[in-house]
Order: sequence, then structure tokens, then C-alpha cells
Amino acid sequence: MANSPEVSSTSTAARRSVNELTKLRNLGAAALAALNEASQYRPKAPPPQIIINDTGFAVRIDDDINTYADPTELPAQLAELPERQLDIVFEGRASLDLSFVVPNGPFKDLEAMIDSELAFRSPFQRDQCRWFWVAHETEKGDWQVEAAIVLNGSIDWVLDAFAAKKKQVAMARRHEADGTVRVAVHPDWAAGKAAHPDFTKPSHIWQSIPVVLRLPLFAFMMFAVSAIAFFVVQTVQYNDADNRAFSANATISQLATSQAASRALQDRRSMGDAKLALIGTLAQLLPDGVWLEQIAIDEDRITITGYGPSAADVTRLLSTLAGLSGIEYGSPVTRDNTQNLERFRINATLTGDLS
Repeated sequence: MANSPEVSSTSTAARRSVNELTKLRNLGAAALAALNEASQYRPKAPPPQIIINDTGFAVRIDDDINTYADPTELPAQLAELPERQLDIVFEGRASLDLSFVVPNGPFKDLEAMIDSELAFRSPFQRDQCRWFWVAHETEKGDWQVEAAIVLNGSIDWVLDAFAAKKKQVAMARRHEADGTVRVAVHPDWAAGKAAHPDFTKPSHIWQSIPVVLRLPLFAFMMFAVSAIAFFVVQTVQYNDADNRAFSANATISQLATSQAASRALQDRRSMGDAKLALIGTLAQLLPDGVWLEQIAIDEDRITITGYGPSAADVTRLLSTLAGLSGIEYGSPVTRDNTQNLERFRINATLTGDLS
């Protein structure tokens, strides 16, 4: 009996040690189980990217990039990729960047306004290019639009290769020079739709009209319809001679309207051809290292904005074109020390054909 307390004390300490070891073992087992479970849910890898640039194309898978100069190699490279959905990335001069602001409005009307603004600002005719864009609401309630315009010749061969190998476009991306994403969206033309909506349909024509102008336009249309109806009622009361005179005047008016519409259409096509001719001439004239941010043509005035190693060299080269005169800086030349480039804005007058 004298040894009983000592035996009891020793057993209690032993049991405490065993309990502590059991708890540690259970915690370790739970931690290993959690690690094994977490390893089964790895993050999904991003889709491969087809990069379109000035020299050809490249295929990027994770951090591996393989470049190709021959576009005919794209179908073979697509066939080796097991993924069905791929991203298309435009770098360098593969696309033209546009940035502008549109007023606030219903989302359905905003899309129509943005498409109309892009059609107006684009230096290319609508059937010669595609575009994709994103819009962010500003603090003032307006919408800041960032867009990229791509010539059909720069993307059709890619889409044809995708269709031949049964691939789908996941995202269309426009990257800055430093690799940051400027625009990333799933465009309509990536899903097999037309490059742009058919604005010849009445519904698209109405959607392309700004919201603030719809009510006045509708009132004017109602007034015009009422005036026409009143005019028709009065015309019925005229004699046969008056009816023949009215018919002749209506025919002359219709011919004049048709001629005016034809001239307006021809002027718009001529302006588009002038923009294309100017862009083609500048692409051949300007050396490597000079890239243009924007070209604006207003009647005979031309504004060119871009970057280059020397703004003076750009003005000197432009002065060699016989069709340009009055070449001057539209704003002071600034220098981007991070890229060692000068930003310029040059104004000129178009006096004839560029050669």
C-alpha cells in the first residue's frame, strides 16, 4: 500500500504523454490528407495563344514561345495542339489602336453607338477590316472605349486555319509593347458571325442613331408623313394637267436626290481610298522603329500622331512627298525616356496625289 501513490503518479504521467503523442499524430495525418486533397485541384492552365505580329506568327504554350515566318505553317501547328479553344493575340502593327469616349445610355444603344463611332473613326472601309473593343464607365458617367482594328488580310488566314482544324477562338487580345493587355474580349466575328452588323436593316439603322436625336428625328418623320399625306390629299383635287406637272417635278426631284446620294457615296469611298493610300505610302516611307498611333484626315488636312527615334527625321521624310505641304508640328515634341522615343503630332495639307 505504501507504493500505491507512486504507481498512480507514474501511470498518470505516462497516460498524458501517450495522449499528447496521439494528438500530434492525428494533426500530422490531417495535414497530410489536406495536402493530398489540395494537390488534386490544381489551377487550370490558360489556353495556348496564337500571336500575330509584324513578322509572321508565334505559338505560346505557358512560357514557351515558338515563332514562325511562314503563315502556311499555322494549320500544322494547330493540328498538334490538343486544346480546342485558343487565344489570338495581336502585337506590334498587326492592329490599329483607337481610344475615345461615348456618352452614357442603355447598353443596347451603347453597342450601336460604339460600332458607329468605330466605323467613322476607322481609316479602313467597313468591309475591309474587323474590330474588337472594351468599354469602362468613367467617374463622369461616360464610357471610355479601347478598341483594336484589324485588316481582314491580317486575320482571315488565321480564322481559315482555325476552321480547317476545328479550333475555336477563346479571346481576342491586343497587347501593348511591354506585354500588358490593352483589350481582351470574345468578339462576335470569333463565333462565326459577320465582321460587322448589317447596317442596311431598318433595326440597325435606328440603333445606330444616337439616343438624344431619336425623339427629334421621330417628330420630324411624323411631321413629314403628315405633310406628305396633306399634300397627297390636295394633289388629288388637281386636274389632269396639274397631276402631270407634279409627276414631272417629282421625277426631277428623285433624280436630283439620287445624284446627290451617289455623289455623297463616291466622296466617302474616295476619302476611304485616300486614307488607305496615305497609310500605304507612310508604311513604305517611314523607317523601322517609327510607329503611328493615329492618322486623321479632315478634308485636305492631315494629322499624324506617333512615336519614333527622331521627330525631325519624320518631318524630313514627309517633306519629300510631293502631295504634302505646310508640314508642321501640331504640338510640342515630347520624349519618352523609358523607350528612348519621341512622341510627335504633325499637321500637313494634302495638295495632290502622294508619290
